[in-house]
Amino acid sequence: MFTVGIIGRPNVGKSTLFNRLAGKRLAIVDDMAGVTRDRIEYTCDWEGHRFTIVDTAGFDLKEELLKKEMQAQFFSALDEADFFILMTDGTEGLHSLDEIVVELLRQKNKPFQLVVNKVDSDARESLMYDFYRLGVNDIISISASHGRNVDMVLDDIVKRIPEDQIDIDPYEDRIKLVITGRPNVGKSSMINKWLGEERLIVTPIPGTTRDAVDTFFELDGDKYVLIDTAGIRKKKSMFKDKIEKYGYFRWKDSVENAHVSVCLVDAVEGITERDVKVIADTWEAGRPVILVINKWDLIEDKDDAAKAFLNDVDYKLQFLNKPPMIFTSTITGKNIFKIFKAAKELYVEASKRIGTHKLQHIIEEAVYRHQPPVVKNKRIKFYFVTQVSILPPEFVVFVNHPDSVHFSYQRFLVNLIREYHGFSGVPIKLHLRKRGEGKGGAMSKENENQD
Repeated sequence: MFTVGIIGRPNVGKSTLFNRLAGKRLAIVDDMAGVTRDRIEYTCDWEGHRFTIVDTAGFDLKEELLKKEMQAQFFSALDEADFFILMTDGTEGLHSLDEIVVELLRQKNKPFQLVVNKVDSDARESLMYDFYRLGVNDIISISASHGRNVDMVLDDIVKRIPEDQIDIDPYEDRIKLVITGRPNVGKSSMINKWLGEERLIVTPIPGTTRDAVDTFFELDGDKYVLIDTAGIRKKKSMFKDKIEKYGYFRWKDSVENAHVSVCLVDAVEGITERDVKVIADTWEAGRPVILVINKWDLIEDKDDAAKAFLNDVDYKLQFLNKPPMIFTSTITGKNIFKIFKAAKELYVEASKRIGTHKLQHIIEEAVYRHQPPVVKNKRIKFYFVTQVSILPPEFVVFVNHPDSVHFSYQRFLVNLIREYHGFSGVPIKLHLRKRGEGKGGAMSKENENQD
């Protein structure tokens, strides 16, 4: 697919334009320079033409470790994209870094469109005149925050797309894996190891990843989307920093949009209280969980450590249902590709749909094994059960008194569904509804349980 890189020095509005083109807030935006670190991609559609936009870290010449890693991502984008939007800041005028970026584009013979941002009215058009010194004839003045002339940028992109391009949704038929966990447990390192390249920024600094970053990947004929996310700390701590706060909400959205969650745990530190909270939130969102015990190369007595982890899972993560547990090392590559086999199996389980006629015996078996209690001198009566969705699987049980069905009995029903129909390792959502008296069976009350 035709790929458009949005590049420029820090804090000229690249992420704001990226969000404007995408039509949604995907990249974190702040007045502080250097907020964007990893490359973020999104597939746009303009007048029937599809193309991928890439938000990049701002080009800088500072020597800090993180800056160096960010520039490595900048140069990777420079090599991979087909066309570039070079963003500049009209209010600050031509900058020496703007000149360097233009020279880099010319050296690589990359086509680009120069865009002068923060020109929010016709009266400010004169702000772009200084940029003609770059030897560029065609300049578009825009206001990314207000949307002024953004349609001109889109039109310019579309006219450069090859006519023979085949439009394909890159997310279609792909299993979406969200890689999650506390800060510095090796999430970005894991994705880089899978890809065989430094696609994501990795440093010893906790919290390096801020945005949720999608990467497309194929293995043994199966297609995946790998979603790297910010490390999750206590919400109270994260909300003190507005950038981390944005990262938390992006993590939450990514979990809800994924099919399977790959939860990394530090083998040296063990399963901490924060790990339990992250995993529990993921499970509650309806996502199957693969437990990945990373940094296994640092453990000396592996047999005893493995037994301790198994005991910890049984005690601390008892709300999970038979989660796959894989011991890995991103340094040696041990077991890292076993994660995809487990993910595919969980995806297949979570995608199963059971016909209503095959579920009726669940009610009969439940009543036979454990009679429902009597409420208000009237016994609870179950009518029928049906599956209403997949990923995650959701079931609705119609009953005369939904509010009176105890949580333990709801869990009993979920366990029966698992006993007869599987769904191993997959969260099941169960809804209790009261069957309506009139036509159409209106439901007046609903209880919900997940197990």
